[in-house]
Amino acid sequence: MIKCEKLTKYYGKEKKAAIDSIDLEVEENLVFGFLGPNGAGKTTTIKILCGLMSQSSSKAWIVGEAVAMNAINFRKNIGYLGQDQKIYGWMKGREALLFVGEIFRLSKKEREKRADEMLEMTRLTKAANKKIAHYSGGMKQRLGIAQAMIHQPKILFLDESTSALDPLGRKEVLDFITTIKSQSTVFMSTHILSDVERVCEKLAIIHERKIILQKSMAALKEKYSGKILQIDFSHAKEASSFAVLLEKSAIAEKYKTEDKSIAIFPYDSKEAKRSIIKILHDNAIDIEGLHTKQASLEDVFVSLIGKQNEN
Repeated sequence: MIKCEKLTKYYGKEKKAAIDSIDLEVEENLVFGFLGPNGAGKTTTIKILCGLMSQSSSKAWIVGEAVAMNAINFRKNIGYLGQDQKIYGWMKGREALLFVGEIFRLSKKEREKRADEMLEMTRLTKAANKKIAHYSGGMKQRLGIAQAMIHQPKILFLDESTSALDPLGRKEVLDFITTIKSQSTVFMSTHILSDVERVCEKLAIIHERKIILQKSMAALKEKYSGKILQIDFSHAKEASSFAVLLEKSAIAEKYKTEDKSIAIFPYDSKEAKRSIIKILHDNAIDIEGLHTKQASLEDVFVSLIGKQNEN
């Protein structure tokens, strides 16, 4: 569905890279997470794939069609909702969908049919004749996705579609995203790790303009499963004291302190447990517990980004 080979974008006379040699391959009928910190290159990549920005070198394909700025043929296969969606607040919900359907040159009968289908799918039927200015943030985002899908695209690009929403609005949008993968492949850019973990089957992580990982969620969790040791302390002060000692040891690739707990990515779990117990005993530090933890996407992300920053 989506394929990139060494996709690169330079800016300015200095040829500063916005993205550098991106290789991506995304299959059909899944929710694909494109994850990375702010400024990593997520929006640039999406804009190139949507034909809204030119690439400096190499190529990309959407459903077998070469991507090019302002090209028409491949655009019939894509829907796009950017960070700052443009919806006329004075329009009513159904009116806005009919307007977009007309832009895509759907017949009157087809755009009315699609508008009603999308309103039902987005659970906006009751608000169809309400002015968009009175919609909640979550309702506006769902309507934005409905607009992007009015012409039945094979791929839907969402750029930070939940980042400005409150928890309820995010839940509404994420629940909707999981229902549409049977109709369109969803390419979802975000920096919110919990959103990716919740709805995405595969993901890529971009950091400092390069892809540093591309895997299925299942493979990622299997790879990192059981590789985190968590120590729970009685007091935050004890956790801080142990963190100082941990820095001086060679136990961990990386560790993360959170209040009264420390999560450790050890080089070797068995050896690390022995060393941790010795450090605790020698320094008379009491703990509540020491156990192996299932890695979350946040744990994996922190570990990977930390390694990249060290290199």
